[in-house]
Amino acid sequence: MLEVRLTTNDYMLLAVAAARAELADGAYASEVVHRHLAAEFNVVPADWREVMAQLLEHRATLAGLRGDVAAVGRLANQIAREVNSNRSRPAGDVLTRLAGRVETVLAAADEGLAELDQLTTNARTRL
Repeated sequence: MLEVRLTTNDYMLLAVAAARAELADGAYASEVVHRHLAAEFNVVPADWREVMAQLLEHRATLAGLRGDVAAVGRLANQIAREVNSNRSRPAGDVLTRLAGRVETVLAAADEGLAELDQLTTNARTRL
């Protein structure tokens, strides 16, 4: 057990930070001390591997999404090349399919970025 004395100003800052973290004042102070000591002595938290595995798995998902974006770009380039060389507009169903593919890729990108934000937030609180 350790007793710590804080100035009124430091205690107010601690209370605000604890409220933001949704922790009791003492629990937050304990977390701050734990993180500082872990950083000071290069201690890796026990769940580090789990967090890294989640981030690496998500990275692989985003790498697949990068391939989807590239495929849509190639398709758009092919359509543009055809339009420029023949001065004709592609069939409506081609443009409709391309638009659908673009919407799918954009939705997947939004979802992937939201998941990455959540993983990052979780990693920050756990490590």
